[in-house]
Amino acid sequence: MSDAENAGGNRSASTGGRSPGDRFSTIESAAEEKLRGIVDSSREKIETLKRKSLEDLYRDARAYVRENPGKTLLGALAAGFLLGKILRRR
Repeated sequence: MSDAENAGGNRSASTGGRSPGDRFSTIESAAEEKLRGIVDSSREKIETLKRKSLEDLYRDARAYVRENPGKTLLGALAAGFLLGKILRRR
């Protein structure tokens, strides 16, 4: 067997004999399933937020800021940076 034939044989053995199309199909399925989970989770959170009053949302936000000051500060900095970039273009 030549080196070229041997290299080709090793390539198919390392991929488990699956074609690139099969591998992409598997990746696509996994990504689609993950996206469905994110969408479902987001819908649940939105429904929960819709049921809360503004006072409850304010109380929850204050509690989050007190428990996570670093994340809150970084989020505020990122939001300010993005807002500055957007407004500067106009």
